[in-house]
Amino acid sequence: MPSSPRPLLFAAATGALCFLCGCQLGLHGPLDAWVTSDMINVTSATKQFNDALVFNQTEQQVNLFAAANETVSFQVVVDAGQEAVGGLKIHCADLATPMGETIEAENLRAFNAQPVRVTHYPPWYLRLVDAVPQPVDFYDALVPLSAGGAPVDVDAGARAVLWIDLYVPRGTGEGQYATTLKIASNTHEEKTFNLNVEVYNFVLPDARPIAAVGGFSNTSLYRAFIRRGGKPYAPVRMDRRDELIRKGLVLMRQLMRLSHTHRLDLFDKAIRPSIKRDMLGKTRLDWSDYDAIVKPYMDGSAFDDRIGCPAWPMPLSDTWPQSQYYGGLDSKTYAASVGAILDECKKHFSDVLSQRNQMFFWPYRGQVNQAGYARHARLARIARSVDTDTPILSQLPFRPPDLTGWRLPDDFARLGDIRAAPAEFFDPASPGVTPSSEHPLTGAWLSPGIVPYLPSLGIIATPADVRAIPWFAMKYNCTALFLPEVLNWDGDPFVGPAGAGTRLFYPGKPLGIEAVLPSIRLKRLRRGLQDIAYLWLLHQHRRGEAAEAVLHAMTRYAGLAAAGDNYLDCRLDGWALDPKMWQMARRLLAEEVAAAVRGDRQQPDHQLLAQRIAWRQFNHRVHRIRLEQARSRVTPANTPNRLQITVMLDLYNEYTASTNTLVKLGSGQIIAGWQAVNTEAVISPFPPDTRRTVTLTAECTHLPTEGFGKLVLPVSITTDMTRQQQLQATVAFMTAGMANKPITIDGNLRDWPMRGGNSAGMFKLLGRRGQSGSGQANRQTLVFVLRDKKNLYIAFRCTEPNMDKLVSTPTNIIHYEQLMACGEDLVEIILDPGMRAQSPEELYHIIVKPNGVLLAERGVRTSPPLGAAKLWPVAVQLAVGKHDKLWVVEMAFPLSAMPGAEKQRFWGVNFTRFATQGAEASSWSQAPRYFYDPRNLGTIFFPPLESKP
Repeated sequence: MPSSPRPLLFAAATGALCFLCGCQLGLHGPLDAWVTSDMINVTSATKQFNDALVFNQTEQQVNLFAAANETVSFQVVVDAGQEAVGGLKIHCADLATPMGETIEAENLRAFNAQPVRVTHYPPWYLRLVDAVPQPVDFYDALVPLSAGGAPVDVDAGARAVLWIDLYVPRGTGEGQYATTLKIASNTHEEKTFNLNVEVYNFVLPDARPIAAVGGFSNTSLYRAFIRRGGKPYAPVRMDRRDELIRKGLVLMRQLMRLSHTHRLDLFDKAIRPSIKRDMLGKTRLDWSDYDAIVKPYMDGSAFDDRIGCPAWPMPLSDTWPQSQYYGGLDSKTYAASVGAILDECKKHFSDVLSQRNQMFFWPYRGQVNQAGYARHARLARIARSVDTDTPILSQLPFRPPDLTGWRLPDDFARLGDIRAAPAEFFDPASPGVTPSSEHPLTGAWLSPGIVPYLPSLGIIATPADVRAIPWFAMKYNCTALFLPEVLNWDGDPFVGPAGAGTRLFYPGKPLGIEAVLPSIRLKRLRRGLQDIAYLWLLHQHRRGEAAEAVLHAMTRYAGLAAAGDNYLDCRLDGWALDPKMWQMARRLLAEEVAAAVRGDRQQPDHQLLAQRIAWRQFNHRVHRIRLEQARSRVTPANTPNRLQITVMLDLYNEYTASTNTLVKLGSGQIIAGWQAVNTEAVISPFPPDTRRTVTLTAECTHLPTEGFGKLVLPVSITTDMTRQQQLQATVAFMTAGMANKPITIDGNLRDWPMRGGNSAGMFKLLGRRGQSGSGQANRQTLVFVLRDKKNLYIAFRCTEPNMDKLVSTPTNIIHYEQLMACGEDLVEIILDPGMRAQSPEELYHIIVKPNGVLLAERGVRTSPPLGAAKLWPVAVQLAVGKHDKLWVVEMAFPLSAMPGAEKQRFWGVNFTRFATQGAEASSWSQAPRYFYDPRNLGTIFFPPLESKP
């Protein structure tokens, strides 16, 4: 039975503190406290709910499972109502089995999560969320309760979020461990939860299946915590005799140990020896301070487990020594000096530090662009000339996509043994560099970059994002997971934009704490690193097939494997997001490892049946044939007076085995005059983890698109896995009305004649928000199209409830991120007369802002570029009108500006809009990821000029 309640001991770098609980008279009602898992982002807007992943509401019980030598986590949220909560504290007894085995309460560690204000969101986030992002507080910075002056006070109407870690010691035996967890305060009646932990019969190894390494600069630490003369202090050299230097080294030790306990090993990018010259003028390095600081981290003596950092860079790069003091980057003097430093570094790491296998050379640390290749190559060639053994790290891709236009030095392939390009340039299909038995660091290092080529580590990342990153490193057989910067403490770390780099730690100084604080994302990264230890154990016990099945189900594609139509078009849904799926995956892995450890001992029949059922449920939940995007166009049929509808469906097989898949368009007579032409397709076999495009066609006499230019067609997908999905494909089609007389371009639509079928509406959101509910934008847009013998007339009617908050700059410079024009309110027109364009370069593109600024171009001048683009000198008549809760764009331009366009009856077209309020990118054709591919356009029909209106 559990022992009697005793104070819970909270661990922190600065010590530990016990909190005593006592009863007081005159308390308010029970605390409003609830439990959620580590897979939930708790914000100031999160509504209270019952999280069945970890909490049984009937029994008021928190349920966890773990191996020995593993840390598991959950969250307790306390919401203060009309009355403030004072003196919030936690206490519990030891966890115990019925047989009397215990996990001491001191292994339960609590943190008070501090709010971090997020005011605006990057465009990649707008593509990946299914709700409108709002300014909100994310609870992320973690203060160990003993370090933060606990107990905690919660203002009326506010909330406290307590993150709880439970470490299961290495020697813990198999069994069910239980205790009670009490949340108490000075102002309210206490809340009691039962806590149950199932411990499996295996031990998680300390050894890392994949090295996880990250960089930081000691300069960031000193600036954040230490002042000299009232100003932030940034030391030039690390002189240990200086009291301020020693103070900073204490902080560095705390940071390094904190990170190491989370299975992430850091290195200081800025520390270096002092350069001196001997009597003969030769370069000499003074290693005394460097060795005293660095050696304990490299040999492991600074850590409790005595495992040293797996990788440490040579203290030399393109920024040190500075080339301008040696005659410039290309001078012989610089080459000689760098060669001498490299040679001494090699000898020192090998002979003095005895850590030869942990050393690597990281020559170029700047931006990944064309200019970086020359700087990297210059230093890497020098390194090769004096040291052929030390691996060289390159963040520059060795096979950049063709659209970049980058040209590499001829010998670049031999100038990198560690290939750590950012995620958007990481190519899993490239042979790359295989790990070498002679040096453990060579090979591919997985490094974050643009989201969603790899999940995000930012504060707005979903819990699944952070957790999935180590899984991808395992999936792609990477030697290491590499985080070039883990602090990013520029500006206020507790307020600001959501996409401000990878900040896994916080400076405690603004909170009055002289310590580095962990983040919740660091905890989730540890969860992912522990997960891959499960996968590694299964491989060690010859159960790799089970490990691979779970691994590939949870992580589908990343890097350039996630590219869609081109390398700038990143596909969504590259990894599982559902917390339930992650829970099921980890449980399956735990059961498989436990069975492997039991060896020949036969499992009871009921356990075998339960495990088979669990696998079946897992497979049913995580696998399907996914429709990634549906595109359509309407063209003249071969039969006179009939139209042909072509629907192109991009499908992805999430199953781990090949399937036979039947895709069927429509059922019955869904359109007047409907005639099936090629409305069924069979993909046999459909290999796992692959994409296929099927093209289905039908004919009809006319399209009943009503007032919004949309026709919805049913699609069914059936596999031999006995699973059928019912989906929809939308055909965007409209008819240009005929104008009997020229339209007055004045920003008012009152003189526009009514014409049937010439309106486009029901704009759908880009990205994942377009997959949620109806997917339609809240701020809807309606577009009208007319023509006469000479001109094309287009009008936008944009609803906007807050007209005074429209954003537009007085320039024709358009900001693009991830192929999305954003940052200010605007509308776009994309035209393809005759539907002959094969690439974005052949499209006509017009952008208009609410302030009347217009940009017309042939091609699309995105950044990075999708191809060539040039200004289109078209004489556009333009007027923008602002009315009550809407703004109007009205324009006319001559058809002659598009040679041959006036003879074409069918055009490819799309109308798009970006609304800054609500951050909505939407379009008429319902393009799912980006707008600028000819295949993503809808269709507009131009009747012959002799037709009556």
